[in-house]
Amino acid sequence: MKNFLILAFIPFLFACQKTEANINDILPAQRAESVIMRETSNGTTTWQLKAKTADFYDNQDVAMETPQIIFDKDQKAEASLTAKKGNLKGNIITFSGAVVVRSKAEKLKLTTDKLFYNTTTKIAWTDVPFVLKRNGITVKGKALKASEGFSNIEIFKQVTDLPNDLKEF
Repeated sequence: MKNFLILAFIPFLFACQKTEANINDILPAQRAESVIMRETSNGTTTWQLKAKTADFYDNQDVAMETPQIIFDKDQKAEASLTAKKGNLKGNIITFSGAVVVRSKAEKLKLTTDKLFYNTTTKIAWTDVPFVLKRNGITVKGKALKASEGFSNIEIFKQVTDLPNDLKEF
């Protein structure tokens, strides 16, 4: 009977240790509120990221609540991006939940559920459905890739809705 009790107790110990380790893995090392991060080039801000809160993890990941990024060109706000959540991992920022990009220079508005931004290459992309409104034209698609400032946009799997009353040629 003693052997059975010892064997039953050992799995219980392992279960406790694993649970405790998992809790420590998900807790941030540090939390900050009203966060502002900037990227500069030759003393000039190229983009500025603001977030309501940011959780910094030991593995260098940063989870953000209500992030907003402003892209600057010639010291003027050229474009903005807002979302419900953001995650910075290495040089990739993942924005998710009600993502909206607005560009004054390109006169566009992009809405989607997820958008990635590479801070090194300055490329933004999504692999989920989006709606792009630009100069009075609405384009829907299932994926896109955009250069810095959204001046060049590559659309993949474009979906076009034509009016029902369109006459055949």
